[in-house]
Formats: sequence, C-alpha cells, structure tokens
Amino acid sequence: MDYVRGWAYQQCYLDRRLRVQREHKHLIPTADSSPEYDLFDRDRILLLEHNHVYTLGRGADEGNLTFLDTHPDGDEIKKRLSRKTRGPESCRLDASLLRYVPNSSIQDDINSISMPKPVFAPNGVPIYRIDRGGDVTYHGDSQLVVYPILDLRRDPYKQDLHWYLRCIEEVVIRVLKVYGIEGERDSINTGVWVGKNKIAAIGLSSARWITTHGFALNVDTNLDMFDASIIIPCGIEGRGVTSIADALNGSPPSLQEVASVVLEKVSEVFEVPLQTGEDLI
Repeated sequence: MDYVRGWAYQQCYLDRRLRVQREHKHLIPTADSSPEYDLFDRDRILLLEHNHVYTLGRGADEGNLTFLDTHPDGDEIKKRLSRKTRGPESCRLDASLLRYVPNSSIQDDINSISMPKPVFAPNGVPIYRIDRGGDVTYHGDSQLVVYPILDLRRDPYKQDLHWYLRCIEEVVIRVLKVYGIEGERDSINTGVWVGKNKIAAIGLSSARWITTHGFALNVDTNLDMFDASIIIPCGIEGRGVTSIADALNGSPPSLQEVASVVLEKVSEVFEVPLQTGEDLI
C-alpha cells in the first residue's frame, strides 16, 4: 500500500474515534451501543507492506538525509522538509490535511485528502515528514509495518507511553524468538536489535492516549535502501540495519506468516483477544 494512504487510514480512524468519544463521552462500549460508536470506538491493528518511502519523524534532523550534502537542490529540499515549514510547499503529513464529512465513509475521507507533493531521494524514493516520534527511516517491500491504534486509558493497558514502548519492543522480541533470532533492547536507542544492527524501528504517536504509528520489522527488506550515502537510519551513526532474512542467512518466512505471529504476540503481551478485521483498499 502507498505510504500516504496507510498514514491516512490511521489518521481517519483516529479522527473518527475521537469524534465518537466526544459525542458519546457518557457511554462505554456495550452491546447496546450505537452502530457508529461500536464501529469506530474500538482498538485496531493495521498490518501493511508499504511502497518505497523515506519518512522523517516530527523532530528529525534533515541532516540525516546524507544525500543532501551533495544534492544540487539540497537547500530547497531541506526547506520543504523542515520542521518549521507549513502550507503547500511543505512535504508534511499531519492532521490538518483531514477533511471530515458527516455520514461519509473512511474511504471517502481518505480520497478527499489533498496530499502534499513529496521530494525525492536520488534513488527515486519519495520523502515525507510525518507526525511520529523518531528520526529518519525507510519503508518498502518485504517489510512488515504494524500500526496499533489502542486507547491506553482502558484496561488492560496503562496510561504510560514508556510502558507501551517496552510492550512493543517485547512483541518484536517474542516474534524473533519464534525464528531462533535473539532480539535485544538497547539502553540508549529505541527499537529492537540483533547484535549492533537494528531489525525493527519504532516510532510512536498518541492523541488523548490513543496510539498511532508503531513499528517496522525488516523481514526480507532490501537493506541497500538504508545505505549511509542516502540516510543515517534512525539518526544513529555507527550502527547498521538487518532483517530476518539476513539473520537466518536466507530462506526467511513469508510476510503473511510473520504477520500472523505478530498478532499472536500482540495478544500475548497486551493480554487482549484479537479478531480478524477487514482488508484495507
């Protein structure tokens, strides 16, 4: 799925959920809840494989796009990606782009968004600045991107983003263990690591304790896309990037299999039952 469309799904689900909670703030979900309340005030997990894209988190340094040092339009690209730039010249994806129409579908809301034009890396990959934590990273083929949309105010969760981050790391560590890979936390940097190399990047956001964004797990990802001549992955110098395929020396599991294991481990770590949802288009 195109990255911008995946981002829009998250934001539209979040926006609908916040609207429904404001309108029904005296209610809690029950069997007698209104259809709209039941449809939108629920936790979701989106599992996606994106088209090629580089993204910068809300506080990311454009200097971690290393290709800009020698790019003829480097200054203009930095300006369009700057944390300070707003408006039509910006390459920013944020909630100001949403246009809610009463009684419209999620797909209608997504299709109505006027998306900003990206800038491009030398390899032709688009670049956006987005509203998550973390620095610069890559998404693309054979990488599983997982977006939990959870209301941390509700049991069995905690209103604690540090706790939530550690739970996300634990999910990834347990997934890797299924394949005989030892994933580790780093005392300084977020994410999950295999030795000195990052195998899963984490970038989170929340609004009124409802989470968006999430983690990207490299399954059989083309690691050349993280080349230091283009980006400094996650803004961390001197560390590399790896994948399940790399750790297993080839013959990785399919993305679909890993997605199933991720859901199993999400259920374990967060102690919640899961049910199959709909395919996104």
